[in-house]
Amino acid sequence: MGRLVGVLGISAALVMGGAGVANADSWTWIGPYPTMAECEISEQGFRDAGHLTAGCGYRDLAHPWQDGYYFPAWPVD
Repeated sequence: MGRLVGVLGISAALVMGGAGVANADSWTWIGPYPTMAECEISEQGFRDAGHLTAGCGYRDLAHPWQDGYYFPAWPVD
């Protein structure tokens, strides 16, 4: 499960990285992470890379494998 979460997080990062310049209202959820601490570490990495983020929170989604901690991130120009 931890490996899957890591792969999903990396996939989301690659999607964000390939998005290029976007306007401020285009954002995406990054996650899921199994713990709040892992989510916060990843979020800090996104902030360090220049993205705007809005904090981690738990999301209970349609499928159990989607549940976990996520944070929204916006690319900046």
